[in-house]
Amino acid sequence: MASRQEQIMAVIDQLMTNTGTDVVGAAAVGLDGISFASRMSADVSNERVAAVAATIMGVTRRVGGELKIGLAEEIIIKANKGLFMVLPAGDQSLLAVNLRQDANLGLVRLEARDAARAIGQIV
Repeated sequence: MASRQEQIMAVIDQLMTNTGTDVVGAAAVGLDGISFASRMSADVSNERVAAVAATIMGVTRRVGGELKIGLAEEIIIKANKGLFMVLPAGDQSLLAVNLRQDANLGLVRLEARDAARAIGQIV
């Protein structure tokens, strides 16, 4: 039987395969900012991505509570050189996805939701 990390890596690899070159990196992280598994580019720190993803989700949950709009289903940051998406993956983890600037956001959102659901079942 594959370890938890191996199972999560298989989900991340499937996400990256299904989205072609749109996803340049992805990571499954705990709500505490600890990385479970990651496939980020060599110039990106896995630990920092994990910490940033957890922080973004924490702030977004507080905003959602204050505005009475509920729990965040996804957070997307669109920057001038790419996009960064964070989704809940079950109750205890998150999926962080780094995308190319001209990525097919619709396709990536669909695939990322499926991957987050799968990771949530593993964790």
